[in-house]
Amino acid sequence: MVDLSNLTVFNMAGRNMQYLSAKQRVIAQNIANASTPGYLAKDIEKPDFLEGSSTNKTTLITGLTTTHEKHFASLKSVSDSRSKGGYKIYTPAPKDALTIDGNGVIVEDQMNEASKASNEYKKMINIYNKYKDMMSVANTKING
Repeated sequence: MVDLSNLTVFNMAGRNMQYLSAKQRVIAQNIANASTPGYLAKDIEKPDFLEGSSTNKTTLITGLTTTHEKHFASLKSVSDSRSKGGYKIYTPAPKDALTIDGNGVIVEDQMNEASKASNEYKKMINIYNKYKDMMSVANTKING
């Protein structure tokens, strides 16, 4: 059996599906905290799949040294907050007004994002399977 992950299309599709799974986890966490006072919705940075690794992206504070632990605290919490897959999780500035208790999660927006991520995931599965089938046919023609 040939290892398909070494081929660029399969590698990119696989990495994109890993990213979309991580995005779904962040969205689920946002929805679960929709009534938590002071909770602001989080998002996940989409990596550049053309790079060698999804964790190669540099952050704003890479290389900076601080003289006090609270210097750049908000930036540091963003760059240090990485999901299991190494994707950068951050809290964007709220676009809409917060609730009285300071919650910034809009469930409808989160559900839309979940739907987009699900559709993108299905598209990646479809691409992966189509290329796998194409490789199978090509292999059969060569070896058959």
